[in-house]
Amino acid sequence: MVDSVSQGSTATNFATANGIATNGEDLSNMFLELLVAQISHQNPLDPSDGTEYVTQLAQFSSLESLQGIRDNTAANQNSLDVMKVLETTQLVGREVSVPANNVVLEHDGDISGTVNLAAPAESVTAQLYDADGDLVAEQQLPYSGVGTLNFKFTDQDAGQYSVRVQATQSSGLSTGLTAWLNGTVERVSVGSSSDDILLQVNGLGNFNLTDINQLVTQS
Repeated sequence: MVDSVSQGSTATNFATANGIATNGEDLSNMFLELLVAQISHQNPLDPSDGTEYVTQLAQFSSLESLQGIRDNTAANQNSLDVMKVLETTQLVGREVSVPANNVVLEHDGDISGTVNLAAPAESVTAQLYDADGDLVAEQQLPYSGVGTLNFKFTDQDAGQYSVRVQATQSSGLSTGLTAWLNGTVERVSVGSSSDDILLQVNGLGNFNLTDINQLVTQS
């Protein structure tokens, strides 16, 4: 027998115990089954107040609304995930800037990149080393204050290189800076979710989508 005192929470408890129904029709059928069961088993000496059924109906209506919101949110998220993946594939063939110190040139060419200067410095120096650790090129970057500075080592032979960038203060203290090297996206790999997206950048390796500092404007 369903006790009349607990009828007001029966609908919510039943839905919680059995999981949220997958659609509005299931919820409506569930409510009708509960309503018939409660009426059939109510205490004839203490019949249920009609307002209790109205309360339960309101609870089911709220549950249906929440389920609808959840379904819509899930559908929208799926659409956003698909759009994110499709947009990411458009990066194939584009040149991007990623945090890296090492680069492999398959053919003779240029090595370029940027450095983000967060604090003023007396000078900023970019150095290029070969696979043996020997310095092969050095540039004093034109400094105009805090911001992004560009560097480029032209006409380098094919091979493996590393880039180091240092900022020197007026006191003579040097600080290493993160180099952002430019490379062309060759492939996009998607894992188990849209958050698991890897970009294969030519000569630089694999990077997460969030690692990209900027798209490099073709000059």
